[in-house]
Amino acid sequence: MLEFISTLFEAAASPRIPHPEDAIFDGGLEAKRYIDALNSVIKNPGGISIKWDGGIALMFGYDPNGQFFINDKYMPAGFYAHSAADWEHYDTQVKKSKTARSDLYPKLDALWAGLQKSVTEKGVFKGDLMWTGVLKPVKGQFVFRPTTVEYRVPVKSTLGSIISGKVAGIVVHQYNGSPWDGKTGLANNSNVAIISPTAGIKFTLKQPTKLVAAAEKAKAMIPAAEQFLLGMDGVARASIKTYFNKKITSQTSEDLYTWVAANSNPAQQKKLLGDNRGGYLYRNAKGFEALRTVWNAVYLLKVNLAEQLEQQVQGFEQWTGGQKAGEGFVVNTAEGLVKLVNRGVFGAAHFNK
Repeated sequence: MLEFISTLFEAAASPRIPHPEDAIFDGGLEAKRYIDALNSVIKNPGGISIKWDGGIALMFGYDPNGQFFINDKYMPAGFYAHSAADWEHYDTQVKKSKTARSDLYPKLDALWAGLQKSVTEKGVFKGDLMWTGVLKPVKGQFVFRPTTVEYRVPVKSTLGSIISGKVAGIVVHQYNGSPWDGKTGLANNSNVAIISPTAGIKFTLKQPTKLVAAAEKAKAMIPAAEQFLLGMDGVARASIKTYFNKKITSQTSEDLYTWVAANSNPAQQKKLLGDNRGGYLYRNAKGFEALRTVWNAVYLLKVNLAEQLEQQVQGFEQWTGGQKAGEGFVVNTAEGLVKLVNRGVFGAAHFNK
């Protein structure tokens, strides 16, 4: 049991789910795998859930000694917080920064007993804390904004009835390392709202024929894109990836060459730009175009799927940067977890908030 729980803690601290379009930076096989995964999502949309833009990520359940615990995902395997006081001890005595989160401890203390009551089976759950403190209706809605996305839930709705009068709300994603089914091991029987990541919505998808064809056609460009990336060192590859991310989230409007000139050290500028346009990027312009073709094809297909799903969200509203949109969606596929985030909306709002 101890080894099993340790594995769950390691999984929780693992790197975030990558964006499908960024898979090419991890190699050609990864790019093909994510294109196949997106096609799989279209054919089998049953594993889709909302990607809630929550606050602190929590792991909770019963430790090997049968004691209830609540941890954040950064607490190491073997450490179990059995009270809010344990969180304060961890923050100020164990973790490297020794930085206290004084405003958090009373909030945890207020929800602790309720969350323990909600757990009806042994195991470990993972979820996001969405709010603390009893929410007061605003024009007939419960409104909360953990980070970037603002959620508006009608008081007179199924979700509203779950939220009403609760001292905190948690969207639960996983149970014992697998996607939570929305019912096993937890009950809405306390002063803490337990929310399913699907919000009770059964999502469907239509095949965007042209975008699927473009992504399949882009597979032929993967070898050239991969060769282009392999011709640079790790620092340069990371820089190119950063450029794509900043471009799509509206953090820059510059072309690649101008951006590299302004955001690279002299040694990298010499390698990538050179004198009189003699650097690697200029000599391998076709390789960069192959990379951009692959990245764009995957991104456009993914965004179409995200937009289709966004239109199906009902029972509450999600608002991001003044637009009616949430963070995105997560899908459990045979290829692993895939996230569908419209970075042009959520990413831009997140970085500009």
